[in-house]
Amino acid sequence: MALRSGFPWWLPLLTAAIAALIAVIAAQSTASAWDADVHLWASGERPAADFADILLDPSIQDSAADGLMASEFGRAAIDDVSIEYTDTLIRLTVRAETESDAELLAVSLAQAALDEARSRFGDDSGLDLLGLVRPGARKVAPLTELSAAWASAVGLAAGLILAWTVAARSQPATSPPSALGRLGRSGLRPLAVLNPRSEHAPALTSAIRTMSGVVAITSLHADAPVPSQLMQSATRLAADKTVLWLDARRPAFQPTFGAPPFTMRFVEWSPMSRSGRIRQAALGSAANAGDAGCVLLILDSLSDPDSVAVTRAASDVILIARADTDADELVNAKRTLNSSPLRGVVLTNADESDQLDFELAQLPE
Repeated sequence: MALRSGFPWWLPLLTAAIAALIAVIAAQSTASAWDADVHLWASGERPAADFADILLDPSIQDSAADGLMASEFGRAAIDDVSIEYTDTLIRLTVRAETESDAELLAVSLAQAALDEARSRFGDDSGLDLLGLVRPGARKVAPLTELSAAWASAVGLAAGLILAWTVAARSQPATSPPSALGRLGRSGLRPLAVLNPRSEHAPALTSAIRTMSGVVAITSLHADAPVPSQLMQSATRLAADKTVLWLDARRPAFQPTFGAPPFTMRFVEWSPMSRSGRIRQAALGSAANAGDAGCVLLILDSLSDPDSVAVTRAASDVILIARADTDADELVNAKRTLNSSPLRGVVLTNADESDQLDFELAQLPE
């Protein structure tokens, strides 16, 4: 699959760009948020949880905010407060809209908690302020660059999946092997390719006209159909007295068993086999004329073992098969007729494309 022809290489890039743009727009619509962290030390006998309750008291938080002077952006406000603590160490996190507000509010709330602790528990409350965990607050929203990067990666992956799906669907469906292709892989020679509208089957007529003493035998299997082109060609060639048409379906040529003549009492005797009777009727006149004759045999006839015996007595054998015959079936037919003089195959009920391929193959280079 070509990168720039069969595969839509631009689609993953497009989805990645769109996803990143959406993430940027969504991030920009999010209100700014900064977190500042302060550490406090509970060094007395009083548990750190008591001091955490003071820090989470809304009234203490309001007083911490009220104690700050308003800036050019207005009065600082605490958006959120979170507490983490061990036995002695308390980590206070304050969220605000600006970096400076978050830092100032965190320190102000910590100081307000110290004052409240002294008020409640005395001057030796056991709570001390260690200061900011790090200089400067950290931005927690909007994380535009990070959001865009993640969205771009997800968009790129989704685009690749979509591109492969589109490329797979746009690939032309694998066409089934052509009739001539199946013949070639079977090692069989195509003599004629006929479609259902082949009037009087001229191609078949031309293919067998050069073979004298032609014998056209209908299927030896009672339920097998006889191709109309075969019957048409037999009728057309009969005018040249080159075709002997035989209906070999049972009970035709069925041996009649009976007692041998008295004079053959001590001779091993059996009536003539069915294949022998067919050979005598089909090829006898041609053999008397010095030519063993050519047999046109329908593929379905190979289900009857007598058909193979008939072909072995011919000078040439032409197999008649449908163009949609499976390749394995053609290989099996060739194997079955291995001891017969098989010259090639005539395909019937072919598509016009198969017939055109055959006609083009006959043109001189």
